[in-house]
Amino acid sequence: MNTDFEQIVPWNGAQDTGRDVRLKWQRNFDKVAAGLTELAGKDSELYEWIEQIIAELAKFLRRDRPDQTSYLLKLLGGAHVGEAVDSFLAGKGTVLDPAGRVQTDRLEVRGSLLVMELLINELHAMAGDYSFSDAGHIERVEDLGEDTYRLYIRKDTDADVTSLDVDDVLYSIVNNLRAGGTDYYTSWMRVVAKNAGENTLTVVLYPGAEVPGGTNYPPAAGYNLTRRGNAVVPAEGEAANERAQSWLLSSREGRIMFLQNVYKPILEDYNYALTVGRLPAIAALEKLPVSADDVGIVAQTIVAERFWQFDYNGDVVTRRVPRGAWSLATATGPSPYRNWTKAAAAPSGTTYTLLEQHTVEHYGCTWGCLVDKTADEPAWNSPGWAMLEGDPNYHITFSLPQDYSARPGRVNLVLSAYVSHSGRDITDALMAATGTEVEWLRDTGNAAADSTWTPQHVDGRKNVVLIDGSDAHGVGTGFGYTYRGVSFTCRVFVPVGEGTQLLAERQFMIN
Repeated sequence: MNTDFEQIVPWNGAQDTGRDVRLKWQRNFDKVAAGLTELAGKDSELYEWIEQIIAELAKFLRRDRPDQTSYLLKLLGGAHVGEAVDSFLAGKGTVLDPAGRVQTDRLEVRGSLLVMELLINELHAMAGDYSFSDAGHIERVEDLGEDTYRLYIRKDTDADVTSLDVDDVLYSIVNNLRAGGTDYYTSWMRVVAKNAGENTLTVVLYPGAEVPGGTNYPPAAGYNLTRRGNAVVPAEGEAANERAQSWLLSSREGRIMFLQNVYKPILEDYNYALTVGRLPAIAALEKLPVSADDVGIVAQTIVAERFWQFDYNGDVVTRRVPRGAWSLATATGPSPYRNWTKAAAAPSGTTYTLLEQHTVEHYGCTWGCLVDKTADEPAWNSPGWAMLEGDPNYHITFSLPQDYSARPGRVNLVLSAYVSHSGRDITDALMAATGTEVEWLRDTGNAAADSTWTPQHVDGRKNVVLIDGSDAHGVGTGFGYTYRGVSFTCRVFVPVGEGTQLLAERQFMIN
């Protein structure tokens, strides 16, 4: 027996290295094993005992060779894999601590991942499509021929049965590009049979002409499939098929969709019950100035309390709310007329944006509310209203008595001027207003004589004048002799700022 064992000198940083110490131990063990083997040749029981010792030694973990064990491995103090640094932000490697925490850079799960609580650190990103509908995972595919397949759906629990059912319109996206493959396609199929005991679905592929893209492909194991709709069309009078609807969030298409009445793979315009994001290519939008790159909302029905709109310059478009005919009961009731503004502070001062303005119909005109919750009646001088549609002009009409006389030498008449606005006589209110002025002019063709003419008012009313045959207040003594006609002009002025502004003008002719 070779007993020339090497002396193990503790590492002192200069003579031996850790590897040298291990090699010396290994050579010494080999000599012991060789000696025991030599002895075993003389004693079979001893040989069996040596084999047991060698087998036991092989169970120990060793740094110089790959290790494995068929027994439970307990790491009571945790474990570090690779060059591990325990830090959530600056760490590396993999750390397992006795408290059950695992820290690593990447976790890939080929099967299902079950968690009691999922914590996302600020950001959650997704790629592809999210289908909020019945779904399943294909474990195995059995080709039955004639574009028919049996799909074995994975059971998440022992008692699990897939929620997919007969006549469901299913699709599955196959993508192995990241794994180095070349497949990227969508498989469209319809369920023709379901076996709840085996948790299988028998499906038939749609023809290529009936699927988006014009080409269909067989399903593949290892991929998810989900329900887009259901092929059963309700009979007239029946309730809608709820299995023919689903939610889809697609990062590829850039939209969120709620689809209804989906009976086949290719979507029709009426399937888009709600779209948020990039607008779908439907016929209704072809009539509008929008494109597929525009972002918006398309819905069959929209119910909302109020809408705000801005134009291409970013300016708010005032929302006009028609309230019908003006009513004092409405103005003073629980739902008064509104003028809704928003104040915003700017370096140049506070600005006000008109968001919503109620409108009413009154005396054949449309009026816009200027003062929020005003109780004023819409009128020419109402501070709470402004005319939006109608005749904004002021008109003067003349009134004469039926028995007036206007013959040469026998002129005696009372000429009254009345002012109207939006179809209403506003003469009394206008004449009573402070600063209102009425100007009367005569034109006989004799400028010198007309300049000295002065109106003769009746009862102090500025809009009513008495015209006789005199030169001072009437048609003049030359009426019917040196001239055949006389015109009288009435002008009404109202105060504006420091001056006045012509409100209305009308001419009256006496022949």
